[in-house]
Amino acid sequence: MALAAGLSKDCAANSGGIKRIAIANEADVASVAYTSNVAAVTMGTAKVFYEFEFEQDTAEWRENGELINGSLKYTQELEFFIRKNNDTNRTALAELGSNCGFIILVEDMNGTVYILGHSEDLADERPMKLASDATASGKELTDLAGSTMTLTAMSVAKAHTCSDTIDSLI
Repeated sequence: MALAAGLSKDCAANSGGIKRIAIANEADVASVAYTSNVAAVTMGTAKVFYEFEFEQDTAEWRENGELINGSLKYTQELEFFIRKNNDTNRTALAELGSNCGFIILVEDMNGTVYILGHSEDLADERPMKLASDATASGKELTDLAGSTMTLTAMSVAKAHTCSDTIDSLI
């Protein structure tokens, strides 16, 4: 691909951080249609995304690109902290260990929704999967106790924005 245009500075507000995370089993997503780098998600019958609420200011998604042997590879990573070590959280977080993987929607603080674990080129061949689950009690009375979850996927393209809202899919 050859360079076709430059970029102009955008002076609009651009806040960091994640507002919402919604996760669906990869098999529950019937299709994803791409138009001009924007994805639209269709769920299977009676299937939905599940929202995972996290401790404020602890969620981040990252995307790291590498050019290796002339081929681009992007690693998508989502990290978030779930507060408290209890049976309800333990059960929900254990389900993230599924070997089949997940399609994830992430809404940033600017209201943009991104789709992770699915791409136009690879479809659902490389869904998001659990990379680590670090659970801790904390050492002091004021330390947070809970689990830091990290899910990853590899793609040949950067993550697409999604035209659907999280509310329309949960």
